[in-house]
Amino acid sequence: MRNYDWDGVDSLAFEIARLEEASRNGASVSETELSEAYHRLRVLLRDPVSNMVTALTRDSKTAEQLVNEFLERVPLLLPVRAGAKIPCSRWIAAAVIEFVYHAIEGAHTAISRQEQRLLEELANTDPGTPLSAEELDLIDRVRGTLAPDEFLVWYDYVINGYCVANIAQLHQESPHWIEQTLQRARQKLWDAVTTDAARRTKTDLFGQSLTWLGTLPLYDHSSTAHSVANNGAAAGVAFLEEHRYSDSRGNYAAYIACAFHWKDHRFIELGELGENCNPRCVMTLDGEKVVATSDACQLVWDTQGGVRRFTERGTVHGMSACGDVLAGESEGRAVCWLRERMTPLSGETPSTARAISPDGRYVVGRIRNQAVCWDTAAGTIRRLGTLGGDSSEALAVSADGAVIVGKSDGRAFRWTPETGTCALSQHEEEISTAYSVSSDGSRIVGEALDEAKGLYAFLWTEEDGMQDLNILFAHLRSLGATLERAYAISPNGRYIVGEGYCAETDRKEAFLIDLGELAI
Repeated sequence: MRNYDWDGVDSLAFEIARLEEASRNGASVSETELSEAYHRLRVLLRDPVSNMVTALTRDSKTAEQLVNEFLERVPLLLPVRAGAKIPCSRWIAAAVIEFVYHAIEGAHTAISRQEQRLLEELANTDPGTPLSAEELDLIDRVRGTLAPDEFLVWYDYVINGYCVANIAQLHQESPHWIEQTLQRARQKLWDAVTTDAARRTKTDLFGQSLTWLGTLPLYDHSSTAHSVANNGAAAGVAFLEEHRYSDSRGNYAAYIACAFHWKDHRFIELGELGENCNPRCVMTLDGEKVVATSDACQLVWDTQGGVRRFTERGTVHGMSACGDVLAGESEGRAVCWLRERMTPLSGETPSTARAISPDGRYVVGRIRNQAVCWDTAAGTIRRLGTLGGDSSEALAVSADGAVIVGKSDGRAFRWTPETGTCALSQHEEEISTAYSVSSDGSRIVGEALDEAKGLYAFLWTEEDGMQDLNILFAHLRSLGATLERAYAISPNGRYIVGEGYCAETDRKEAFLIDLGELAI
């Protein structure tokens, strides 16, 4: 439309407008003269109108019919528009959209997830950004999302690239009204496509919130979040369920894992990790780097370089705050990678490193069946003991190495130099695991299985002990939803991520809890 030569159209439109005005004022105007002028105008308008209607309509026969009907209505439209001294090139697009909008209003069908992504981009696109044929085709299917005035303003601003002042003149409204209408249109488009996490965030009066993240479009069976940054960015895995058959196993389900980065209700797909592969993700303090690992492969993603394979031998379980030090295991032994150069932590097998402090100094894990902490600066190993049984494993450590958490003999523990290894709960029959601790050691999260309550995610503090997140956030949970496992708390102690059952989608999903700014 913008590239069309409108000089002839505008000149003829103003000539017709003068004839119409003269006729209304009683001057003698030949009907033949007007008829011929409108005929010439229709000929000039057919190409741009056809292009516009085709872009708005999926069916070519319908488009042709609408073009003819619209051109027949030009004598009803032009006197009002051109009579106000507005060039035809300025109002014809709005008139076409309005006509097509009303002609087939309500005929749109449900949009796909790929189209949801396109709409999300369109909702925030810059004015005048050239649109692809796929995007233009999509517009026809979502007109029902917006009221006619909203659609016209949004189209003029985003697609035609008109400024607010020009749109206000075109619609004969105030700039303030145009801005409000445009904002309302953008919000409706956003709401139309954010059918998962963004619309399923509930916030209370104190700024605390619970968000169900949803899943990746092609991996829609379930999802889980394993790591969370200080800004609320999360990393995790979404799953695709496929049904298989083999002579040896018969019918069975295969679950294909795909790692993701999530921030502000937007997913970045990082890549597949394999099927039935025990996947896991860790991320940096700022959320700018993720390492995703599984039995089959490992991926490294960062905002600068995108995704690549981690080619070193071994499995990564932990990462320092800036991502330069990794911890894990290789060939049955605990190791660290400094800028991907491997250094053994223990010569004993089996041993593994499960987590690392933000500065990379303290690494925790186990040697054989005992929880340990490596002080890489001092070159020492501290054995943490157990809760009185035979086994323990350390899973997270505070920034100064003074608080270590994990699992011992089926129960979550907290270790400090003063107290040694202590159970988080006094209920000995309860099965629990502490997965993560804040940098200052004040908050611990994990999962617990109680005979009466079942499986639940917990938050532990020294003041309140082990608290069920389902009770703490009962006012934000929908009926039937459960928070089952809390896998990580952000270093600053504000955000918690894990997995649970989302009643609204009837599936297991990753969740994000924001404890609010007062929690920092």
